[in-house]
Amino acid sequence: MLENKLKKIILSLSFVAFVFTAFAATTDLSMRFLDKAELAYEQENIEEAYKYVNQALAVAKDESAQANILYFARTVYAEKLTRLLQNYDELAFIEVQTNLERYAAIENAKIKKLVRQIQSSIESKEKEESLARQQEQFNKIIETQKEATDASTKAIREQIEANNKNQAEFKDSFEKGFSRLGEAFSENAEETKRSTKVLTLSIIGIALLILIIVGLIVIVVRKGFQAQKVQQEQYVQAFKMLAANQSQTNRIMIGGVTDLYGTNATMKIAGSSTWAPAQGLPDVEFTEEDQEELKQLAIKCEEIGAKIDAATGRKNNSKNVSELVYKLSMALGLPQGMSMLYFCASMIYDAGFLGIDPELLSATNLTDEQKQALNEHVKLAEKHLEFVPKKFWEVFEDAAVKHHENIDGSGYPNGLKGDEIPQIARLIRVAETFVSLSSKRNYRETMDKETAIAKLREQPQLYDQTVVEVLDQIV
Repeated sequence: MLENKLKKIILSLSFVAFVFTAFAATTDLSMRFLDKAELAYEQENIEEAYKYVNQALAVAKDESAQANILYFARTVYAEKLTRLLQNYDELAFIEVQTNLERYAAIENAKIKKLVRQIQSSIESKEKEESLARQQEQFNKIIETQKEATDASTKAIREQIEANNKNQAEFKDSFEKGFSRLGEAFSENAEETKRSTKVLTLSIIGIALLILIIVGLIVIVVRKGFQAQKVQQEQYVQAFKMLAANQSQTNRIMIGGVTDLYGTNATMKIAGSSTWAPAQGLPDVEFTEEDQEELKQLAIKCEEIGAKIDAATGRKNNSKNVSELVYKLSMALGLPQGMSMLYFCASMIYDAGFLGIDPELLSATNLTDEQKQALNEHVKLAEKHLEFVPKKFWEVFEDAAVKHHENIDGSGYPNGLKGDEIPQIARLIRVAETFVSLSSKRNYRETMDKETAIAKLREQPQLYDQTVVEVLDQIV
């Protein structure tokens, strides 16, 4: 009996010793991996440090050991993400995201920010690739049209050359026939001398024959000229069709948002304080050069708008605001050209945010001082508008600087009131607020259309109510 109790005590002690030894071995193993990770990090071998710190996390059981490993893991992960931001590797980034989900305690503000920056960089790259593909498609269309034109030109040229060849052959045949007629006349000269009557008849016959031949030549030459004229008209018509196709292609490359080359071939080059379309503004001839210039301007504005949205974290904000401003402009009766110019300016009205500290843009709880710093974005847009042609500058400047002015003068930066605020600024003020209210934000849920418009109507001291009424009709 005593012997059995002794055996049980010995077995229990052996089991406790085994568990303690296993736990100690696991703890020792995690610390060895951590030591290797720290050594690799000191040698600037981030990949090795990243591998060993993950192994240490996998085997760590003791809370104290886990805390030490997590502290060092944040440093290694931050360096790993920084290098991925500089030299992106899709598989490596997916692996880091997977490990961050597995070891959620690693994430801190810095790591989250680096992840967002990499994701933003990926989105920018995808947009650049999309633009490159569009340009490649445009080049292929141009090349196809050029080949079609060359083929049409070659066919017309060959037809003209064949016609000229036929005329030359006819002329040569006529000259040979006339020469043979002269030879025949010489051979019969002696015989015709014998009879005046026969000679007279021969002369008359020859004269008639010559008149007939000359008449035939005139008819053939006239028909030849008429055929050549028809061919030339076909040639001109073919090039007109090509020009029409080229114009259509240019409109397609704008993205189908508006018709740059509509019935109204004039536009205004500055803002106006009222909604009368011709209020004190000079008309501008909308030449082919202006069309191409405005097309390129729209493409450039779209690129910068995407950068602004990436910096502010407002997905598709520039696109949504600019399209709404265009629709409001057309509904208010503004000219097509001015509406398109407002569309371009509205894509980059927040360009000043590109000059604000990114950390300030991503902050959630702002102090009064930080809010004031954010408001300064309206004064920082100028250097980002240098690409805008001088004749369009005033519209773009009004959009970027004055879109936070209020009807009652309580806005910034100049405290403008009512009609002192340019058209483009009042349009953006309404469109931006509506898009914001209709979009999901971290601090509130999305509003439906009726609630958002009701909110705008409740604040006539801030928003132009004429624009709000038109907004209610078109959305």
